[in-house]
Amino acid sequence: MKKILAMSLVLVFGFATLAMAGGFDKCAGCHNGKVAPDKAAMVAKLKTAAAFVQAAKDSKNPMMNAVKGNEANLKEAAADAGLK
Repeated sequence: MKKILAMSLVLVFGFATLAMAGGFDKCAGCHNGKVAPDKAAMVAKLKTAAAFVQAAKDSKNPMMNAVKGNEANLKEAAADAGLK
């Protein structure tokens, strides 16, 4: 039952993520400081866009599965967050 619920949440949030606006706005729904680290915390921890992209790809959180494969969106989000 827990697996079905987890997969349902992943799919719902995954499709919601794909439907949102570009840049960091795609991430802001979860990366708000409550569910996941906010933009300021991530920028403080991840100093470059390459580190941002790699951290997203390496994430073991199933909520990140929807964005892991789209490096262009990850780079756009990193640039929107102010990382170079």
